[in-house]
Amino acid sequence: MTTAENPRAVIGGNLPPEPTAIERAEPHIEALRKFIAANPVISTEDESREAKSVRDRVKDALASMERERKALVEPLNAKLKAINGKYNKATGTYDNLLSVLLSKMTAYALLEERKRFEAEEAARLAAAAAEAEARRAAEALMEAQEAVEAGVCDVDMADYMEAADTTSQRAKRTMIIQMRAEGSTKVRIAGGSRNAISLKDHVTLHVTDWRAAIEEMTDDDSRIPQNIADAIIKAARVYCKTTKQLPAGIEATTERSL
Repeated sequence: MTTAENPRAVIGGNLPPEPTAIERAEPHIEALRKFIAANPVISTEDESREAKSVRDRVKDALASMERERKALVEPLNAKLKAINGKYNKATGTYDNLLSVLLSKMTAYALLEERKRFEAEEAARLAAAAAEAEARRAAEALMEAQEAVEAGVCDVDMADYMEAADTTSQRAKRTMIIQMRAEGSTKVRIAGGSRNAISLKDHVTLHVTDWRAAIEEMTDDDSRIPQNIADAIIKAARVYCKTTKQLPAGIEATTERSL
C-alpha cells in the first residue's frame, strides 16, 4: 500500500486521531451540568462570575462545533445543491409540459363527460316517455277488456293487446338504455403503464369573510387557534418592517433577560 492510499503511512501517522469538537465540548458541558446542580440559585457576585465563565466556555465550545460542522457539510451541501439543481431543473421542465398535457386531457374529459350526461338525460327522458306510453296502452287495454265484458262487440282486442305488448317492450328497452347511460357517465382515460385516470373534484378554499371565519374558529374563551395567531404575527412583523409600527390588534410585550 502506498502513502497516497494510506494517509497515515507517514511519521507520526500511528497517533490517535484528533478529538472532534463534540468530544472537546464534553468537559465543558459536564462542568455546566455540575454548576447548575450545585447552584439552584445564583445569589453572589462570585457565583455570577463563575456562571459567566462556564457560560462562555460552553458558548465557545458550541461555536467550535458549529465551525467544524460547517467545514464538514459545506462540500457536501455544494454537491447536494448541484445535484438538486440539475434534477429540479429537469423536473420543473417535465412538470410544466405535463401540466400542458393534463390541461388538454382535462378539456377532453370535461367535454366527454358533458356528452355523456346529455346522453343520460336524453335516455332518461326517452325512458319516461316510453313508460308513459306503455302505461297509456295498458290502461287502454284494461278499458277495452271492461268494454268487452260489458257487451260491446266491435272492440278489436288484438290491436289493444299488441299495442300494450309493443309499448311495454319498448319501455323495457329504453329503461335498459337509461341504466347503461347512467353507468357510463364516469370518464376514465386508460392506456399506458399506470392506472386509468378520471375526473375528480379538487377543492380550493378562498377567504370571503375573514372576520366571520376567525369568529367561527375561536374557542369559547375567545382564544383563536395557535396556527392562526402565528400566521397573524408573521404578517404583523412584515407589516411592521414596512410601516415601522405594529398593526391594530397586535401588542408587543418586553421581557428583560441576559
